[in-house]
Amino acid sequence: MAKRLTRKLTDVAREVEIQLKAHFEITQNQIEAWRTAAKALHQLNPFPESKMVVVADLWIDYEVQRDVLHKHIINIMKNWDARICSPVSACQLLGVDRIDTYDGQHRSIAAAILGFTSVPCAVVLTTDKNFASYAFEMLNNTGVKRLTPGDLHRNALVRHKNGSRDIKVVRARTMQNQFDAVGIDLQDKGSRNSDNLRGDNDYFFSHFKYAQKGIEVDQGKGEVLFDILTAIKETFPLQEEIDQGVFIGLYELRRIAGAANITLTAGWMKEVLDTVKQTFKSSSLVHAKARVQWEHKNPGATWSAPSAMANFLRELYIRNGGTINLPYHGEGATMGVLSGNVAPGLFPEDN
Repeated sequence: MAKRLTRKLTDVAREVEIQLKAHFEITQNQIEAWRTAAKALHQLNPFPESKMVVVADLWIDYEVQRDVLHKHIINIMKNWDARICSPVSACQLLGVDRIDTYDGQHRSIAAAILGFTSVPCAVVLTTDKNFASYAFEMLNNTGVKRLTPGDLHRNALVRHKNGSRDIKVVRARTMQNQFDAVGIDLQDKGSRNSDNLRGDNDYFFSHFKYAQKGIEVDQGKGEVLFDILTAIKETFPLQEEIDQGVFIGLYELRRIAGAANITLTAGWMKEVLDTVKQTFKSSSLVHAKARVQWEHKNPGATWSAPSAMANFLRELYIRNGGTINLPYHGEGATMGVLSGNVAPGLFPEDN
């Protein structure tokens, strides 16, 4: 194994600067501009003050932070070494006594459980209510455990509450409004199964990225997302979870209709699902049967949820007598339901 050298940081920095120019198309002018901007910002926002802070003065804002990882706490306590307890990152709004942590909650919680009354903190003094959210996202959205879509969504809602109107933030708020209006919790399955984190509604949906597709398809209006959620909930009221497959199938039908300038009449989603339900009584069964048929029609092919679910819903709707002219992806993408090339036992009458 090659020997790893110990080197002076300034020497490495000079080499990296040369490599940036040679291999990453970074110019000297760009570096000078970044230096000027950084020095100007440093006058307004200097490095945070590092000091010992009484544990009792620390707060954790769970609108910003991810939920506690209990196994992580256990590992820290079992292997405790104060020498590697780096300062907790925290901020304090000017004029407010509270100190909020935005990175380091696990080591500070572990320290508190172990009986320490103070921990080292690097405290940023700020007037920006959104600083903790920005800093948390920047620190945690890289590395081994990236932020989940739920973490990012929750932070976007915090920023909206604090006055941000960035397009991503506004769309997150609009997306959440649709779920609230329909009475469906948008949360991951882990949170759903927790007594403390479970939402108040009887229904939930866990696929944040699909929800984001739903809000983007009509440029953030939220009408399509509302219609999809309402149609599934009303058609399959006995199922707590809004099925992801049926969701993405309706989304994809609406997306390709928009791309082809096809106008679908109001209530078409509910009509499609009511007609599909004549064959399969639960949304999860619709999803499962679509997978069976996909594997039968495309042996060995990777599952493509949007295309498969959209075409399966369309073909099953037509098979059951539906008359709406639904769009599809072309003959090469059909699922075989209308041509009779179906998996053995796919339909109830075949059993």
